[in-house]
Amino acid sequence: MTVDTDVFEILHTMRAMRKLKKDPVPREMINKILDAGIRAPSGQNTQPWAFLVIEDEEGKNFFGERYNYWLKERFGERLKKTADNKEGRSIDAAVHLAENMHTAPVLLMVMGLRDWPFKVPKDERVGLAPPSYGSVYPCVQNILIACRALGLGASLTTMHQMFEEEIHDYYEIPKAYGIVSVIPVGFPTGNFGPVTREPISKKTHYGKWGFTK
Repeated sequence: MTVDTDVFEILHTMRAMRKLKKDPVPREMINKILDAGIRAPSGQNTQPWAFLVIEDEEGKNFFGERYNYWLKERFGERLKKTADNKEGRSIDAAVHLAENMHTAPVLLMVMGLRDWPFKVPKDERVGLAPPSYGSVYPCVQNILIACRALGLGASLTTMHQMFEEEIHDYYEIPKAYGIVSVIPVGFPTGNFGPVTREPISKKTHYGKWGFTK
């Protein structure tokens, strides 16, 4: 198992990897990335996360079929406007992932215990509370970082929102938990490399909005 320990190299080259080999991922590696996930901070140290590791063909097919359907139903014609540029390549990769989701070695479902945000008055708390996203996304990010450190490809997906009730029923997930993200994990077919981002000078303000120095 090769581990990259330079955190800044990891962060600067942590591309979303949507094209994955079919080679199985050892359980040891899955446990290692989950152990990294649970080292994340959470509000009041509640640690509200839970995980479902899906490796069986039937379970992956169930999720993959619905993911592929809803991606194309939701975005339709937009997915066909591909070109040889960054946006076009991203769309192609997203479609490839949808059509091959069922072949990913592992689908890692990250869930969070439902908990009403404190700003929602008690008399307005109707139906199911959302999961505590603010306490679970740091865990998700730790998992993605750990995948990159181990040379595993991964990408954060949220299309599950379109068929979450079916997911709960099929995988017998307690309604007390909401699904935060589903992360396909496997060895990438491509290479990690620099990610392109707008400079911090375009995103940062000091003291008050509009002050850039």
